[in-house]
Formats: sequence, structure tokens, C-alpha cells
Amino acid sequence: MDNRLISKLLRGLKVTTGYITALMLFLIFIMPILTFARDNFEGAVTVFSFFIFIILFYIVYTDMHAVAFKEKRPQYNINPAPYRGALYGFIGIIPLVIIQSVLMIIEFPEDLLTLKKRLYQAFGGPLYWMSRLLGDAPFHYLVSFTALIIIAGLGYYAGHKDFYLLRTIREKLGIKPKKKTDRTGGQKGHKNDRAT
Repeated sequence: MDNRLISKLLRGLKVTTGYITALMLFLIFIMPILTFARDNFEGAVTVFSFFIFIILFYIVYTDMHAVAFKEKRPQYNINPAPYRGALYGFIGIIPLVIIQSVLMIIEFPEDLLTLKKRLYQAFGGPLYWMSRLLGDAPFHYLVSFTALIIIAGLGYYAGHKDFYLLRTIREKLGIKPKKKTDRTGGQKGHKNDRAT
């Protein structure tokens, strides 16, 4: 692990890879969703998009958490700022914004304008729900990619500060972690109460 520009670019592309993984899941499972929801097409796609976004959030967040955890180790001598994840997120969305922009700029014949819209909507699939909330204009599909910068920033910050999201949620909800037990069913480190 080093601090070279190419290394930073490669770490930023983890965000791109995470998005493409979520996009593949979206494209694979969208057809069955559309088959079952013929009457409410947009509503079903919006809900499905939100579920894929949760997966996307998990992928990008955990990737950036791991990157920050490694980068802050003293042996690498990187000394990263806790907000470096936003930079990685910005690097990661550049290819995505370029592809989305190309899909929007390409000229289609008048009778294929619906196909053009479906293409950039499909590419924005994991963020489709957000684009709809923003107003569903073509520009909103580009703006929605900024969510990836925020997610990457949060994941990196959490990794840098040793913050674990699930542990914190469990503590806030008052859920205690399960105690490990040995093979006899007793708690580890404790003598079994049964008489021998």
C-alpha cells in the first residue's frame, strides 16, 4: 500500500467496481420484477432500485472502510486524512458520469427517444429511485452519482476512526451481542454448573 497517484486511482475505482456490481444485479433481476408489475411499472422499479441501492451502499461502504483501515496503519506511512474517501468517491464516479453523459448525448431518431431514455435509466438503475425523487429529468441521473461520493466518504471516515456501523446500531437499539459458547453448551471461560 502506497501513496502514489496510480494507487489512489485504483482505490477510487473500487467505487466504480462496486457500482457496476450493483448495476449487474439490477439488470439481471429487473426483468422478473417488470413481469410481475405490469400495472405499476415505475413504482416497482423504484422500490427495486432502492433495495439494490442498499446493496450498493454496503459494497462501497465496506470497501472504503477496509481501505481506510489499511491506509492508516503506521507501517505504510501514508498518514491519510479521515475525509480521503470523498476523493476516492469522486475518482470512482468519473467513469460512470462519462458513460451516463455519452448515453444522454447520443442522438437517436425521433421514434427511438424512448429507448434512449430507457438506456440511461437502466445505467442509473441502482440510483433510479433517487433520480425520481429529484425530478426524473436527465440531469438528475448525473446528480444522483454524488451519493457515491458521500457513501465512500462515510465508509472511509468510519474505517479511519474505527467506527463500526452495525455495532453502533445494535448498541442504540439495545441489542446485546450473543456470547460464544463452548461445545458443552456452557459459556466460554465459565465452569459448567452441573455436578460431576
